[in-house]
Amino acid sequence: MHEPQISNQVQLSEALQDIVRLGLVTFNSLNVHSDEYPELNLAIDGLAGEIKRSLGDRPPSSLSIVERTRRLYHHIGLDPTKQRPSSEKLLRRVLKDKPLPRINSFVDAMNLISLKLQFPLGLYDWDRLALPVLVRIGTPNEEYVGISQNTINTSGKLILVDGEGPFGNPTQDSHRTRIAERTVRALVVLFAPADIPLEELQEGIEEIRYVGEQYCGGQVASTAILPQS
Repeated sequence: MHEPQISNQVQLSEALQDIVRLGLVTFNSLNVHSDEYPELNLAIDGLAGEIKRSLGDRPPSSLSIVERTRRLYHHIGLDPTKQRPSSEKLLRRVLKDKPLPRINSFVDAMNLISLKLQFPLGLYDWDRLALPVLVRIGTPNEEYVGISQNTINTSGKLILVDGEGPFGNPTQDSHRTRIAERTVRALVVLFAPADIPLEELQEGIEEIRYVGEQYCGGQVASTAILPQS
């Protein structure tokens, strides 16, 4: 089985080159499980408590890292208060004293990073993708089945598309390419505005690498930043 490589397999449309920047990480040899993971749970709960203490009574919009991702949505023409980035959804759950959903070791670990850095992350089973993947703006009448089996209309949204059609965006991923216990190879996509410093994006990639290896036994096969310049 060949290791999942990003080179030439994930592309960003020309129309988005000045709007979006992507951090890409592929993993292999993952051990994804739904068993209780006390160390990971402790890290998530600890971060949630830290966020609540530091934010106090201030709204999420007061955080520069929240505004950064909202800026990406505005640049695409979306209202981030109506279609919230997945990272902000996690933050709002924490501020409402709601626990983060526990799905499996990989999803939970990536939710930890998304909550911490306030970057929306897309998580996809590499072996469920009909490569190559193109990141572009959705067109009218395009849709896919979301994680919760709901229908996601993609018109005007930032989406990922493979040979079988759309399968993800920074708000919600698809049921077809979801991470499950069967997953041994995965693609993680970090969504950011194009003006983000490369160093900050690289730090996000390293955080993704660390938790994937620590909590899921995964090995990073490749990483990339798009656009490259």
